Amino acid sequence: MRGFTRIKRPNSLVEEVTSKLKKAIIAGHYSAGEALPSETQLASQMEVSRPVIRESIKSLQSRGFLEVRRGTRGGSFVQDINLLTFSETLGDLIRLRKVTVDHLAQARLILEPEIIQLVAVNATGEDLKRIRNLLLEYDRTEDIDKRVTMNAHFHRLLSGACGNPIYSIVMDSIMDFTEYFVRTIKPVNQIIHNDKDHKDIFAAIEAHDPKSAAEISIRHANNILKKMRKLEKTYLKLLK
Repeated sequence: MRGFTRIKRPNSLVEEVTSKLKKAIIAGHYSAGEALPSETQLASQMEVSRPVIRESIKSLQSRGFLEVRRGTRGGSFVQDINLLTFSETLGDLIRLRKVTVDHLAQARLILEPEIIQLVAVNATGEDLKRIRNLLLEYDRTEDIDKRVTMNAHFHRLLSGACGNPIYSIVMDSIMDFTEYFVRTIKPVNQIIHNDKDHKDIFAAIEAHDPKSAAEISIRHANNILKKMRKLEKTYLKLLK
């Protein structure tokens, strides 16, 4: 029978139990649809109280790791990892290879050039002003964390100026993912961005040159994604 070791007394027993159960699920000790041992069994194995186990299970249920079923055939059942709450579990999805940089590359390289060509045609004077101001603000800050946010916001401003609200909604989601992904896998003191690329894209947009703007955006995305692939490999090694 697969078991769990005794829990040492940390500041929070619930957090420790939750972490141990989560690691067992991520490691594949329990497959999607499989039930964990009962509360009584878990409490005995870890030498903690049943209320501690119950709170840990509630925590994992709220984060999408477990489904709790009642009745004679009830229990705590492992959820498909694909269903995990995005903001809570991106690191786990990366580790499990459910989400990869290549998935991001496919989405961006198909969508972004089309959006940028539309921006070069449809952007208003107010759109251009907002983008220009963001680039000026970027140059003035040396805070790397703020620069990560601004780099993602640049692309959100572009999608908002393309004239197609569906593209804007989809691109916002992609950039939310990109920003969170970068924050998860990169060293905090490292910028993986070529600052000149955004200025070149903006210059082509201002010149109403959709072809050049799209070409620069493809080059820019490929360069970023190449660096992200290297960081992804390093991140996965550190998790082993």
